[in-house]
Amino acid sequence: MKDKNPIVFISYSHDSKEHQDKVLKLANDLRSEGIDCMLDQYEDSPPEGWPKWMDRGVEKSDFVLVVCTETYYNRVMGTDEKGMGIKWESTLIYQQLYNAGSNNTKFIPVIFTDGKFEHIPVPLQGATFYNVDNEGDFDKLYWRLRGIKSKKPELGKLRELPVKERRTLWVSDLINQDEWEEAKWKNGVGYLMAEKNGGPPIIVLYFETMEQGQKLFSGLIDKIGNEDKQERLRVSIVEGEVPHQRNGYFVVIGENIEVTEKIVNSEENAESINYIAINQRFHRIYTETESLSLKKFKEEYKKYQCCYIAPGIQNNDGKSERPFEADFSRMIFKRKIEFRNYSDISEFYDPESILKTERVQKRKF
Repeated sequence: MKDKNPIVFISYSHDSKEHQDKVLKLANDLRSEGIDCMLDQYEDSPPEGWPKWMDRGVEKSDFVLVVCTETYYNRVMGTDEKGMGIKWESTLIYQQLYNAGSNNTKFIPVIFTDGKFEHIPVPLQGATFYNVDNEGDFDKLYWRLRGIKSKKPELGKLRELPVKERRTLWVSDLINQDEWEEAKWKNGVGYLMAEKNGGPPIIVLYFETMEQGQKLFSGLIDKIGNEDKQERLRVSIVEGEVPHQRNGYFVVIGENIEVTEKIVNSEENAESINYIAINQRFHRIYTETESLSLKKFKEEYKKYQCCYIAPGIQNNDGKSERPFEADFSRMIFKRKIEFRNYSDISEFYDPESILKTERVQKRKF
């Protein structure tokens, strides 16, 4: 494909005149650089009719750009009865994904600057997406359509191992105990679920003040980013009966030791490190019966296969309209949450083994 003009079909929803103009500009920009775009705005009325035109476009194209917006998402997912063209195109896309065994090499989600990850249809959320308003993202998309990858340089000679002073203990600062003590995470958690497939659920950690929670999450974001791509932060929810404790469950914020080991092993003096020290924080959430909010969160997480965690506070003054508040600007996106039962935890060499100690079992949270 390096020396031929790729054929690209553009699937989008007619949200507004402004949005249609953006899509037309995208197609024009790609065509000006040799990408043969198929777009309904280039057609008056195809003789075979629009359904067959769309079918032929999806079938014969090398790639399909899916321009994701809230309207597009709602029509694809069936919550908006309008837009028959989008429903037809999405059915063709779903069928081709199914036929390929979910091995997607053809369908590429794109957004404009005002777009969001949540607007990408669920079957395409695992694919690389591009903000085509961003020059760097546009260039990456262009070279992907051309089938050209960055050339690897020749493999060089390994460096000689330097002589380093021996260090036996490596202490991680991801979960800093002093910072968590200062933040005062003492009020448990809450759960937020969007209405009508509006996006992944959110776990809200309640701190004594919003400012304390914001400061702590800003530090976490500095270390792992707004998206925990390495899954370094370990979030675990442990249910089940616990000796000496009232009914409820644990929420554990810790560290993925396997990911941390990879970080340690990448250091120049990794051979001299014998021990790794990590920290974790946990809270017990008391419930009279089964927690319906936790049950709903687990259902939403299973559906989206991802969630957010965010700082927040409880409103216990009796005057506020909402029981709690959250800072959505400091959310961290996570794809992996651990759900465990207390009876399955081992007393040794287990990430949650501390929960098996008598000190925790008899602690009043």
